[in-house]
Amino acid sequence: MSAQPVEPLLPGQVQRVPRTIRGISDWLTEEKRAKFLEQVMAAKEEDDYNQVMDNWWAEAHLDQDPYREERRRWAMTADRSELVSIDELKRRWFPEENEA
Repeated sequence: MSAQPVEPLLPGQVQRVPRTIRGISDWLTEEKRAKFLEQVMAAKEEDDYNQVMDNWWAEAHLDQDPYREERRRWAMTADRSELVSIDELKRRWFPEENEA
């Protein structure tokens, strides 16, 4: 990354990335920067441009997390047998709403 934080961050805190082509590209690795600029230049419509900017703006923020890959690996191998859907939680916590 070419942009460096001025002050140390608290755990879980990230630097704010300006939502501009320059701001986003400053926070991406060289490889990602090349992909980002290619997609920005290829955007034909305003909606396409905004989608590219939104996706890469989020990526620039997420890239600041030094444990991102480790968390992603953990998430991919985590035991999900205890997970339940939001609908199931609503049924458990608000049974009176299900009676109607």
